[in-house]
Order: sequence, then C-alpha cells, then structure tokens
Amino acid sequence: MSAHGVVNRPGPFCSIQDLGRRTGRRAGLAPGGAMDQRAYLWANRLLGNDPAAAALEITLGGFSLRFAVETVVAIAGAGCAATLDGLQTGAWRTLRVQPGQLLRLGYGAVGLRAYLAFPGGLDVATAFGSASAVARDGLPGLLGRCIRPGEPLRWRAPGHRCPVRRLPGELIPPVSDSLTIPLVSGYEWAEFSRDDRMRVFDSTWTVDSASDRTACRLAGPPLTTGPRVLDSTPLVDGTVQVTGDGLPLVFMRDRPTIGGYAKLGSVDPIALDDLAQARPGTPVRFVRAEPDVLRSALARRESFFGIRDEG
Repeated sequence: MSAHGVVNRPGPFCSIQDLGRRTGRRAGLAPGGAMDQRAYLWANRLLGNDPAAAALEITLGGFSLRFAVETVVAIAGAGCAATLDGLQTGAWRTLRVQPGQLLRLGYGAVGLRAYLAFPGGLDVATAFGSASAVARDGLPGLLGRCIRPGEPLRWRAPGHRCPVRRLPGELIPPVSDSLTIPLVSGYEWAEFSRDDRMRVFDSTWTVDSASDRTACRLAGPPLTTGPRVLDSTPLVDGTVQVTGDGLPLVFMRDRPTIGGYAKLGSVDPIALDDLAQARPGTPVRFVRAEPDVLRSALARRESFFGIRDEG
C-alpha cells in the first residue's frame, strides 16, 4: 500500500502516541501515551477522531512531512512553529493540505511538544491495546522506537472532509513560565520529617535538564529523611518519588511499573500536561491538593472528550 505521506525530518524525539496502554503491567510494560494529553485530545477532537486515535508527538520541532494525498490534519500543542510550504499556519487548528505540500514544525518560543493528528488516526500496529511507542520496552517496529527520516505514514481515513476549525483563544492552554502543581500526600508522607514536609511546599523547585518521558526531575533542596528500606510498589502517572540524592521526580507516561524509593504522594493528573511542556529551568511549586476536586476535574475532562473507561 502506498504511503499517504513521508516524514522527511522527524526531529529529535518524534514518536507515535495515543492515550497509552491500560494493560501490559504484568509484562512490565510502561503505559506510554501522549505526554500532554490535553493537546493530544484537542488535536483528535478538531478532526472528529476517536479520542484514542494514534497521532504523532513532536518534541522540540525539527519536523517535516511531505503529503502524497489531499487530506486534512490537525495541529495542537506548544513548542513547534508550524508552516505549510513556508507559510505560517499556527497550531490549535485543522489544516487542509494538497499532494506535494510540505508541513514543517520548527522550534517554537515556548513549550516542548506538539501533536499532529490525522483523519481516523494513524494506521499502525498496536500492542496491548495501544500504538504508543516506548523505546526501552523493546516492542517491534514503531512500538519500540522513534520515527526515522523517510518514514512512510498512512492514516485510516485520508479522504475525510471537515471544515477548517480553530480552537477559540480562551480554550488554548497557556504555557506558563512557572508552575503550581497540586500534590496529594501518600502513605509514606508521614515518614518524612516535619522540616522536609514543610520544605516540599515552601521550596521553589526547577525542572532539571535530565527530565524525559519517564520522569520530570526536579532540582532544589535535598530531602534528608523518609523511609530508606522499601519493597518495590506499583507506580502510577504522577507518582512523586524521592531518589537517593534526596530530590523528587514526578513520573510521566513512560514510567516503570514499580519503584522502591520513598514516595511523597502523587500530583494532579491534569497537571502532568503542564509538566510535559515545561522546559528545563522552569520554576515549580507544590501546593496541597484536594483529592475530590482533582477527581471531579478529571471526570469532567474525560466526559468532555468522550474517553471510555476500559480499565
């Protein structure tokens, strides 16, 4: 089958992502999935796709795609300045393209990640119910690696027609130069000293340059107490773990399934979208979360985007 488009340049970290896999934990597989789920979900919604349709996650720009068919795509997210045949298009919109046209996503002024969605979603293999790529898990093909130069792409409904749509400005999430992240304390919280517990909320942390799809690492004053001998226990997206150097990290979409370091708790799942766009050096402060408020906000988002609970 012929390709609907070919990736000329993938940029440094371009991969296929969806909402991640809900199964596979017993096999030790990371869930994967779009780092900024909000932007990913908007890209699919703008096209009328299923909310879990596979799309491209483009990190730090440097991306170009040559189209072989007339079609429509959607761009959402931050960190990448989009042009079509050299003309600026912007993001948070659908875009009609013709055969031979070249879409570029360059390095943007803010943020890290943008999403390119295709009608019907990308036509790719899945494993454990997801097309999300996690490089370290060793799955075959695009499930286990980033996009390469010359990569052919096909999508499920190339002839789909929809009007040009733009997300209203008031709905576009701002990319802030500092973040406030709600934290729900966990069952090991009480084993940290009172001074360390106060330090978590009183300190300004910064996003470390070693952050990646596995975890957002935070630099700041080390925490010197807490449980030191622990059995490995399950992790979820947003778990905040304190490693041997006393610094917290927030687990992201490619997290391991278990971890044996001390855990402060977990952050607001929606706030992970903001962390996904945070560049190194971004200041981060934790605030005490109200779990019921977080649950209600997450339920509203899942209802709005039509996310089905398959767990």
